[in-house]
Amino acid sequence: MASVELKKVQKVYDGAVDPAVNDLDLEIEDGEFIVFVGPSGCGKSTALRMIAGLEQITGGECVIGDRVVNDIPPKDRDIAMVFQNYALYPHMTVARNLDYPLRIAGVEKAELDERVTQIARTLQLTELLERKPSQLSGGQRQRVAMGRALIRRPAVFLMDEPLSNLDAKLRVSMRSEIARIQEELGVTTVYVTHDQVEAMTMGDRVMVLNAGKLQQVAPPEVLYNKPGNVFVAGFIGSPAMNLWQSKYSIDGDGGWVELGGQQVSVPSATAERIGLGAYAGKDITVGIRPDDVHDDATDESSGSVNVTVKVREALGSEVICHFDAGVSRMIIDDPDLEEMMAEGMAPDIDFVGRFSPESDVQPGEERRVRFDVNKLHFFDAESGLRIDT
Repeated sequence: MASVELKKVQKVYDGAVDPAVNDLDLEIEDGEFIVFVGPSGCGKSTALRMIAGLEQITGGECVIGDRVVNDIPPKDRDIAMVFQNYALYPHMTVARNLDYPLRIAGVEKAELDERVTQIARTLQLTELLERKPSQLSGGQRQRVAMGRALIRRPAVFLMDEPLSNLDAKLRVSMRSEIARIQEELGVTTVYVTHDQVEAMTMGDRVMVLNAGKLQQVAPPEVLYNKPGNVFVAGFIGSPAMNLWQSKYSIDGDGGWVELGGQQVSVPSATAERIGLGAYAGKDITVGIRPDDVHDDATDESSGSVNVTVKVREALGSEVICHFDAGVSRMIIDDPDLEEMMAEGMAPDIDFVGRFSPESDVQPGEERRVRFDVNKLHFFDAESGLRIDT
């Protein structure tokens, strides 16, 4: 096993103006499971391929263990990789697919058979060793592809969206399988996905990329509860965090932020802890998770606001409610809406609340909902960075 370190790593493709990966600094500990996540084109697969040696590094250094591997070919980096496509040999049995890398390396038959037996047991493939890929399910084929990579006992295991071709139910079961296998083997693993649910449920840490730049790297709980900037706040979480532009104001009764002409109180302890007083009268970005929006408001509630219910989505275990709070200045990653907003034509943007399944909220009604004011998030309007200590 080995650690991996990326030092100011950069990738600029021929003819491109902007880097696909820009000054990426990252330390991956020996035995850690880290997930790269971000929107399409953010550079996550490029970063993985530079670790693998499949992409030439334009600038910076990639270190695996104690070796700088910039100029070392992939076969000599002691890494193994699993791609989106299984790429199994269709004419070979599962056993022969698994032991192929060892046969190529000239491993003696006794050791070869022992390692095939061991990896088959770990991946629950023992009963399938004499079958061919055409006789396997999608999940079984993916496990064989993983086994063929892991049987070499690599220092670093790289996975590039390995579950994308599986159906939703199988992806859920394979997520837990991969996490179990990685924990059992303890191999340093870098996993790329565009699916934030995969990222949050599998990784010891998650690295969020956008436009080739590192946004934040942290355990899943930290990304969710303390996103480092507006992008991470809006990207992590489903439904996404509600984010809107406002001002922080102070009067004799304390501090508050505006929401569609209404006031939402900010606890004085929170304002003091994060230094929000320095932003009095200034533009800030305010956020709240749908989990922290409730339909049990009273008129006396300092975090309650009047809204118009637009859509009710009953999912059995919860009700997702979309409502209009009179705000057209929410932060949203949609170029068409941003253009409309710039021209002053943008419609009011939906807020989202996650309510209990017993909620009687109905489309078209006027409602008073409550924000948990202790769960508000605040970001600098100019830099987008979290306002916190």
